Amino acid sequence: MVIHLIAEAATINGTGSAPASQMNADGLITAELVAELAKTATLVPLVHPGDAPPEPGYAPSKALADFVRCRDLTCRWPGCDEPATNCDLDHTIPYAAGGPTHASNLKCYCRTHHLVKTFWGWRDQQLPDGTLILTSPSGHTYVSTPGSALLFPSLCHFSGGIPAPEADPPYDHCDQRTAMMPKRRRTRAQDRAYRIATERRQNHAARQRAQVLTQTAAATDTHGPPPDPNDDPPPF
Repeated sequence: MVIHLIAEAATINGTGSAPASQMNADGLITAELVAELAKTATLVPLVHPGDAPPEPGYAPSKALADFVRCRDLTCRWPGCDEPATNCDLDHTIPYAAGGPTHASNLKCYCRTHHLVKTFWGWRDQQLPDGTLILTSPSGHTYVSTPGSALLFPSLCHFSGGIPAPEADPPYDHCDQRTAMMPKRRRTRAQDRAYRIATERRQNHAARQRAQVLTQTAAATDTHGPPPDPNDDPPPF
């Protein structure tokens, strides 16, 4: 069994009393149990990026991705509790617009809210401590703090500033034909029925092939080997 826990070093060493949080699950783990589990567990240090420069490229390194997921714990959309391990890592300032691949410009969005933010006119601003300020198309604002702010406040320390987003972005970022909301070719029910039917066809074809091979082998055994032309029938 594999479980992923976030815990302070003192808790792991048995000298602290702060509980641990289990990734991809609700609830806390007591310090006593964490110290016991740590004796045989694989320990991976979580490094705060601090003032580290932005990483090259669009996709963050594993270390940076792990930090952002542990800092956020869940989807950062207000009211959403989808675990961070199931979320996308989104650039607050789009990478194509010069947004850096940096802890101060990355946060977790579940796929649904990632699409809502990208295609439905929402805007977000991210502060160096991970706080998000979201603005709806109607102008209402919402503030989202990282999930670790109460449990592991050290993860929300200043992680370096980035340039502020444009003050007055265009009204519609999605007016180009290439920026379109993805659409399903089939409903979820239709997709499930299609996959079931495909699997049944494949299983039926496999059974037919196995049946043909079995019948061929049986026919060979029934006829037996050809007679020896030098073997004279009795009497000898």
